[in-house]
Amino acid sequence: MQQEVVVPELPLLHHPHLEFHSAPEIPHPDLTSSALFSGISPNDCHEILSWARPRTFVRNEMLFLQGEPLDKLVLIQTGSVKVTQTNSDGNEVILWVNGYGETVGAHVESRDQSHTTSARAMETCKALVWEYKRFQMLTTRFPQIPVNLGAILCGRIVELERRFREISTENASQRLALALLRLLDCVGKTNREGIRVALSREELGQLTGSTIFTISRILSKWAKAGMVVRRREAVVIRDAAQLAAIVSTARNQAGHQRV
Repeated sequence: MQQEVVVPELPLLHHPHLEFHSAPEIPHPDLTSSALFSGISPNDCHEILSWARPRTFVRNEMLFLQGEPLDKLVLIQTGSVKVTQTNSDGNEVILWVNGYGETVGAHVESRDQSHTTSARAMETCKALVWEYKRFQMLTTRFPQIPVNLGAILCGRIVELERRFREISTENASQRLALALLRLLDCVGKTNREGIRVALSREELGQLTGSTIFTISRILSKWAKAGMVVRRREAVVIRDAAQLAAIVSTARNQAGHQRV
């Protein structure tokens, strides 16, 4: 950290020089189960949460843009957010899809204090937002926070490595099945048909390194088999076990071929 942060001696919730004092209404009491609060006591979690301000982001609203100064950390309460990166030609690729209890805008200290990605709400989202300077103060008072942020970022690097390997070693059907299985956990929503994943074919193609045509062809085949239901900007998973079977069967066949 470039500058020493002075921790106020007064209790954090009653410091007179900060504008926000009241704790936000937290509709999900188990939000403290977020990876951001791993190893932190419930009382300390609620104190940290009290320094965030509640925000609602409407569908397609930007949480922040690539290249903007780092000025906030966001913890998602409801809804989902996609994190993207754009190259110099304007081509966009999805890096992450984040849902309940996940952080958006996490970063490590560096000279370049700007966002390397953009974040957009995929639907109406409720979130808790910490201002960057205030969050720096909290990381000094609660040293477990930067440890947890480091673990979150390491986990994302591991997932990127896994996805890169999948693009190199798995076929398109396997990659799509693996992506949908991961998305079920973070942004899947149960309805009468199954579990809905609100990503378009183009977005699924970006996540899996596939063309829209390839994604459409695979989903059409799976729909005929009763595994999924195709929607305009979503896929409804009706049988997750069959998706997992696609991955394991293909890998077993590849293993036998190598033998």
